[in-house]
Amino acid sequence: MAAKSLTIEIGNEFIKICEMQKSKNTVYVHHAVSIQTPPDAVEDGFVKDITKVSETIKKAMMEEQVLANEVTFVINSSRVATKEVVLPMAKKEKLQELINMNASEYFPVNIDDYVLSYTILEQKNTKEENKSRVLVFAAPEAMVDSYYSLAKVMGIKVKAVDYAGNSTLQLVKIQIDAKPTLVVQLGMDTTIVSVMNENILQLQRTIPYGESLLLNAVMDSKKMSAKAAMELLSQAKMVGDSLDADDMTASLKYLISNVNRVIEYYSGRNTDKPLQKLVIIGEGADVLGIDKLFSNETSLPSESLTLLKNVESYNRIKLSNSLLKQYMANIGASLDPINFQPKTSLVTTKKTGTNNTTYMLFGLVLIVAAVALTLFPMFKYKGLENDRDELEENISKIKDIEDLIMAYNESNDKFTDMNNFYLSTVNDTEYAWDYIKYLETIMPKDMKISSLSISNGVASMNGTCAYKPEVAAFVENLEKHNNIVSVVVTTVTENAENMVNFSCKVTFMTDVNIEASEAESETALKEED
Repeated sequence: MAAKSLTIEIGNEFIKICEMQKSKNTVYVHHAVSIQTPPDAVEDGFVKDITKVSETIKKAMMEEQVLANEVTFVINSSRVATKEVVLPMAKKEKLQELINMNASEYFPVNIDDYVLSYTILEQKNTKEENKSRVLVFAAPEAMVDSYYSLAKVMGIKVKAVDYAGNSTLQLVKIQIDAKPTLVVQLGMDTTIVSVMNENILQLQRTIPYGESLLLNAVMDSKKMSAKAAMELLSQAKMVGDSLDADDMTASLKYLISNVNRVIEYYSGRNTDKPLQKLVIIGEGADVLGIDKLFSNETSLPSESLTLLKNVESYNRIKLSNSLLKQYMANIGASLDPINFQPKTSLVTTKKTGTNNTTYMLFGLVLIVAAVALTLFPMFKYKGLENDRDELEENISKIKDIEDLIMAYNESNDKFTDMNNFYLSTVNDTEYAWDYIKYLETIMPKDMKISSLSISNGVASMNGTCAYKPEVAAFVENLEKHNNIVSVVVTTVTENAENMVNFSCKVTFMTDVNIEASEAESETALKEED
């Protein structure tokens, strides 16, 4: 057998630790444990409290007797962007160079704040074409840094930092047949939707909703803890057969509506390869009745993946095979992970050889320079003194221009700030800009937006106004916008000045720009062919 590998997936609610070993075509899982993430320690993939997370993981590893000193982390975050591109077939290093050179075209954000990696989806090596379909991933560098810092505190080495979308993809390839299939990886905080055909990824989207929608609804309804609610969802049928069955089932409305948008998007462009089934994987596959709900709401025959192929528990008494599906991202990360790396770790110093002749020439140049500086210092000094006097006279003549330069710099800084915000909102900046302009038309006069951030089709904002009814009217007007999918108000409070503070999350559609981008890519490919 190969050496044991350790993978850790860190989410907002749970941390999953898995130790496994590969033998031929089978992965044997020695240890698998899921523990609750310390409160407020992780936010959408960012490890905020490294000390608490480190202590929690080390305690669980000690209890499970996991002694590995090298780890592959799995990022589960909606802030990781993906883009499919077609590149000339080349070696691994050359492909990475091409991706880095064109990164700003793939992701309309400040790419200096991101690190890139990729996986090859398909290679076409024929007389007609010699190209690779590549899925490029972009993760915030600060996020990746937090995992390396965590490993340092834990005293272990980072083997790789993978993305849940890629790690699950590697495992899904050996779980489904060749038919066009919609794979829904229902995670706790995010859902990754992938279209597979002949075991090749055709499309992948990340939805910023997960099982936590249903979990929170059960916790509120039954007045129970997260752990008890998880057990209840896997043992009793708490979801109805349709979204309007009850309030708990209705909590999945936004999730399923986004899945349907992915289905429509793919179906509209692949009429010759229609989807034939839907497979639910991940921890959400344990929810009783979830497959029936998806089947009715998507019009696709749906099934939950209960047992993994080519994956076995090393000790079935301690860990049953039926539980392994909860660790798909962990297991997949041991197969073929991408590797996000901080840019500082990618900087290498090239050693260049030198010879005695070079040193001799360099020494000779220094001697000549020293002689020149010794023989002519007075001449140079006098000349520089005259130059100084002339420059001071010229400066006094144009001193007023300093005020103009300061005014220009101030205006330029304001423009740069606004432009950077515009470019760093979402992958589809046209919709973000349209959204901001719409806000200006519907906001009450006394309402102020104190903060606004937009990422991957989700806008989060905080604001203040005079009355709660104004917040309600504002939300109603937001929901009327054609491109807005949902509006969720997270908090509404009154402050000491009798003003109302509120926070809300807005999800809006971005497919039009995606369509245009893919249409341009197809046109470019035709021209190249």
